[in-house]
Amino acid sequence: MQQLNLIVFIDDDNATNVYHKIIADQAGVAKNYKFFTYAAKALTYLKRLQKNNKQPDLIFLDINMPGVNGWEFVDLYAKLKLKKYPPIVVLTTSYRETDVERCEANPLIYRLKSKPLNPEFLYDINVSLHSKKKI
Repeated sequence: MQQLNLIVFIDDDNATNVYHKIIADQAGVAKNYKFFTYAAKALTYLKRLQKNNKQPDLIFLDINMPGVNGWEFVDLYAKLKLKKYPPIVVLTTSYRETDVERCEANPLIYRLKSKPLNPEFLYDINVSLHSKKKI
């Protein structure tokens, strides 16, 4: 299986980040991971990557966070005016119709997924990104 180079996780809950790291390691889908508990810090990191002509292969983004929430992050990220944006998977603990509609309406968002992640989903999304088919 071909691995992604970098996955960025943005979630204000440290326990969730630890769990997702364990799951990502089990799935073996990426060489590198970067975890952020604040979306603003993730945005700073992504801007720095952009200056070096790099970007992650995939971003997992929590919706409900203090400070800059997931929706605000997506709006700010869109303003970076990248040639190509990595897919964003929005993570949630509960599906709300408004969240589904916002995800479907935003071209930067690849998928809406309920927490927690599991190895099968990570494997499937890796395969879909390499085959260019949306799961």
